Amino acid sequence: MAVYKSKGIVLRSIRYSEADRILDLYTRDAGLVSAIAKGIRRTRSRFGARLEPLSCVDFIAYHGRTLDTVTQAETLRSFHGVREDLARFETAAGMVGSVRALSGGDEGDRRVFNLLYNAFDTLETCDSGFETIEAALGIKLSILAGYAPQLDVCLVCGTDLDVASEPLQFAPDHGGVLCQECRSATGDAFPLAPGTLESLRTLVEYPIRQAPAQTGPKESVLRVVRSHVLAHAPGNTLVGPRLAGAGRRV
Repeated sequence: MAVYKSKGIVLRSIRYSEADRILDLYTRDAGLVSAIAKGIRRTRSRFGARLEPLSCVDFIAYHGRTLDTVTQAETLRSFHGVREDLARFETAAGMVGSVRALSGGDEGDRRVFNLLYNAFDTLETCDSGFETIEAALGIKLSILAGYAPQLDVCLVCGTDLDVASEPLQFAPDHGGVLCQECRSATGDAFPLAPGTLESLRTLVEYPIRQAPAQTGPKESVLRVVRSHVLAHAPGNTLVGPRLAGAGRRV
């Protein structure tokens, strides 16, 4: 029975039996971990309040055949302000979805852990720009997972997007932007609102803590990032065939 200690962020908590909960955590050292916390729902539980969803905790657990078992936990940051505000909580739920979609397997990545922690911290302390924080996290996670969107040239003809005619199109299944002339190369593309491309590039370049200050079409940016994450989640069968004419030169 191998015992280990790690830091983790509670992504999900599900009731199990009369007194237990099953937890999904993103841990600093082992990535996504599913564990059971026995007796956590009892009134006298010594660590029930320390394993609330979205909390960052220092915990001790031991490996099990299907589920690990948490035996001790200490709250490092509760993110109470995120959990108790509906708009912030909904944004955090979107962030959790992106982490679960792009962080499969049992290999930890401290960059992912730090990104999620900083995203929650920014979400709790800012007054607006929630959609932009979620978008920033999603696009940075995509890059870490090896699915960086193509934001510089058209996926099909290679035209520099800075000089391409608008409206530009985003093709999520193929992971990038199409110029107006190539929009018919795939059926999944949708138009980008003016300023979307510049906003996406800014989110890639700057730290996530600066995301709330970014201006631009927030709904359009978030739509791009959410569709990109969904299309490139491991095991997703939505990714389509090679684009018609992809790779040809102008």
